[in-house]
Amino acid sequence: MSTTMIDRTYLNRAVRGRTALVIILVFLTAVAGFIGFGNVKDLAADLTASYTTTTGQVVDEGTERVLEGSRRSKHWEEYRTVTVTYDVPGTVGSDEIRSDTIQVGDTLDVWVRDQTGEVALEAPAGPDFWQWFWAVTMSLLALLLAWWLFVAVRNSVRLLAFRPDTRRPDFVFALSGVSASASGRNGKRQLLELSGLIESSADGERVGQRAQLMAPEQHTPAVPGFPPRILGYRVSQGAVDGIVVLHLPDADAWWVATLTFPANSTAAVTASVARPGPRADGPR
Repeated sequence: MSTTMIDRTYLNRAVRGRTALVIILVFLTAVAGFIGFGNVKDLAADLTASYTTTTGQVVDEGTERVLEGSRRSKHWEEYRTVTVTYDVPGTVGSDEIRSDTIQVGDTLDVWVRDQTGEVALEAPAGPDFWQWFWAVTMSLLALLLAWWLFVAVRNSVRLLAFRPDTRRPDFVFALSGVSASASGRNGKRQLLELSGLIESSADGERVGQRAQLMAPEQHTPAVPGFPPRILGYRVSQGAVDGIVVLHLPDADAWWVATLTFPANSTAAVTASVARPGPRADGPR
């Protein structure tokens, strides 16, 4: 089967524009995954920890310097520590613990963690609420970011591989208005917003419902004016919204946009959508 050749200028521009999104998602997924793994690892260690109760002897004292505070007010804090020696079956060890009241020479009951030899002055209560909260929250966040990353990469790959060939358009968008809005830092990123209705669709879904197409202005073709009807191809098959490829047959222009459906906006197609669209050859 022959492959249909199309002008991919704006399709490739959209893919390059999505590269920053993919890089950001890779970074955020890695950070969330690293933190989540650490939290889950610590939670699992606390859940499986076992302790031996024994008698400890305080043999020395010292200080511990710790960097504390927020990013803007970091400072060093000193804490008094004491060295506690202990004897459990098969092991003689020691550990440093913070205390302002325990004195050298004191004898006290301690709980020794079998896996690490750490000393606690009170019976361990197991993982607290915040350990569970951060382990679950960061794990879910990492999974959510990983899914977004997968979708972003998949859509970029599908855009790179997009060829209409003999494929029929998935929907026909009846244009009723065009507007522009600023986004991003200092409003430097211009978004083109096309509002209208789904006049028809290959699967019969969303027909007659109000919809919106959005794309960065630099990713849209410089045509004299948008026609009253625009052909659309879904990048994610089976989804009614999301990333789509649009085609203006008269100008033979292909470009990428995001299709969304404003809530509670079902209406019938009216004759007003047949009016010529506004000009789209403004400053870029």
